[in-house]
Amino acid sequence: MAEPISLASGLLTLATFAFQSSTTLYTTIKSFQSHPKRVRDLEEELDALSGVLRSLTDTVVATTEVDLSALDLPLLRCGNACKEFEQELLKCSSRSNGSRTSFRDWAKLRYMGDDIDGFRQLLAGYKSTINIALTDASLRKSSVTAECLEIYRDLIKNATDDLEAHLQSIDEKLETIFARNVTDSDAAEVRHIQEERLSTQKCLQICAQLSEHINQIQLRPIEPEALPERFTSEGIQQCRISLDHTTAKLERHMQDLVDRLMAKSKTAMTQDEIADLTRLQEEWKTARQCIDICSKADYHLRENISIIDNHASGDETVQFLVSTSQKTIHGKNRGYGFRIRQVGGHLSDDSLQQLSRDISRISQQDARIESPTMQGDTPSDPNDGVEKGSNSGFYERYGRGMTLTSKPDPDTTMNSKSPEDGPSSSQKCAGGGSRSL
Repeated sequence: MAEPISLASGLLTLATFAFQSSTTLYTTIKSFQSHPKRVRDLEEELDALSGVLRSLTDTVVATTEVDLSALDLPLLRCGNACKEFEQELLKCSSRSNGSRTSFRDWAKLRYMGDDIDGFRQLLAGYKSTINIALTDASLRKSSVTAECLEIYRDLIKNATDDLEAHLQSIDEKLETIFARNVTDSDAAEVRHIQEERLSTQKCLQICAQLSEHINQIQLRPIEPEALPERFTSEGIQQCRISLDHTTAKLERHMQDLVDRLMAKSKTAMTQDEIADLTRLQEEWKTARQCIDICSKADYHLRENISIIDNHASGDETVQFLVSTSQKTIHGKNRGYGFRIRQVGGHLSDDSLQQLSRDISRISQQDARIESPTMQGDTPSDPNDGVEKGSNSGFYERYGRGMTLTSKPDPDTTMNSKSPEDGPSSSQKCAGGGSRSL
């Protein structure tokens, strides 16, 4: 007999369990002949969920360097939800006294009080959370475009908004159950617990708002001698750590309050009602865990990834695309002009400063080498000395140019020409160094 699936089963086992449950549910739904629009939408969602779960399983098998243990609870809940929905579907079809080819009662199907669309949105929340966790892990080892990062940022925001709406819906359902099943003797205590729960929820919202405000604070890179900014940065970091600890305490207190409310409610409930309440409790925990995964992914995107697009034009341009910390860089250097120098990668502060000094010294040396060549050859007016007509506007089209010295043609040394008979012995050439003709 197979051992029951639990949080202690391990990430790979849980991922496999969720994948098998989703594919089994997909096959069961396909076995019914009637597929209205909402059922087809559910099939598409299940197919997409299976694809994400397959990617997760492949990632877990391929590497042990990525910690995805935060997905344990969402995976367990995802697998159980698919199995339980399949059981409800089979039960509903058996009550309709019809075969799978004639089943039409999709509208009557309910799971945790929601219809098929509600269940599809539930699966979409699992899928988005798993996808976000996988993307968060891959961003630390791969490079993507700024456009892809923007799509990822939108995915995090949309998933967070949907999960918060889902969590609010569960809270409302729990409120209804608590109000309906509490005895008169427990009413005063339940009211007190409810008030404390609302207060805890408000405190969690304040913590979330403060965390968002901290994320929006932008300080310029801190130099070793910039003590005020260093003190400020350290203070902000300590504030963030303290805020995380406070949030964790409030989350544990909220969980304790929900557990106490459930214990009070179960005394007057049937076994089926207790089963429904247990599902809601598990889904409440899962939704909060999914929101936490999205929050951490958003924090990592803000704090550990720099999106830079350097664009410069002109001669002697120097571009740096460098991280002196552990931040991942996603960006590119783009430059147009004569003798552009570009630097990219991860360097220490000392290496970056030394490299900057080296580039400056090389540029000065190049300027000294070119100075004798250019001295006296470049007119004060860029177009002075340039033949009018087809050669006018040389400077605007090609730059300052350099003077090239011509050697006499051996075949014409005996027949030298006067300046009026042909081109001058020196001509303008766009770019490049001196060379003999």
